[in-house]
Amino acid sequence: MTAVTDNYALYESLGLTRTSATETKTESTKEDQFMQLLIAQLKNQDPLEPQENGEFLSQLAQFETAAGAAKLQQSFETFSANMQSASALQASSLVGRSVFAAGGIAQLEAGQSVAGQIDLSASTTNLVIEVTDSAGQFVKSIPMGTQAAGEVDFTWDGTDKDGNSLPSGGYFIKAAAYVDDEFLAQDVYVRAKVDSVTIGQGGQGIKLNLAGLGSVELSAVREIK
Repeated sequence: MTAVTDNYALYESLGLTRTSATETKTESTKEDQFMQLLIAQLKNQDPLEPQENGEFLSQLAQFETAAGAAKLQQSFETFSANMQSASALQASSLVGRSVFAAGGIAQLEAGQSVAGQIDLSASTTNLVIEVTDSAGQFVKSIPMGTQAAGEVDFTWDGTDKDGNSLPSGGYFIKAAAYVDDEFLAQDVYVRAKVDSVTIGQGGQGIKLNLAGLGSVELSAVREIK
């Protein structure tokens, strides 16, 4: 029986193929170390009690399984990075556009109005919107009357309860609906302009930086205009 004297011959004698030249240096080193251990095991085994072929092939199979799992993980990481890049590219197209973002925070520009939506949880006979300034002081109440459950659009003209135009700045918009004999708070989405996009690191996701409002998660955006 011809002795197997190198790693390549040992692979060929077992009908296995070497990894391609494009494999990483780390993986190649691990394979060489593993084969060196097997060769040393063959050279130093007791000739009177040689290792069973089944046990030897089992070790090779375990090695191939471990190598396959490592390659699968590497492929998944590459796929994940590509997906994040694609998402970032899509998110960058939002710069300059307006979105409906959750939270009920509005950035009023002088002479302009604020648009938004209310996610009405149930039909109501009395839907009311309340606007307060950044200090929490009451500004204006906007009656919306009877509304069916679902998305309800609204517009605030930027004036106070006396019809006076208010200065630019941040304002809070809240909504309450009369349901089952009580007023219940409703989710409010306010339109805002996207200034820029931040790509999170370590799986933190993508954030949109909104004019005058700071950053919000892309998942918090309800609608894009």
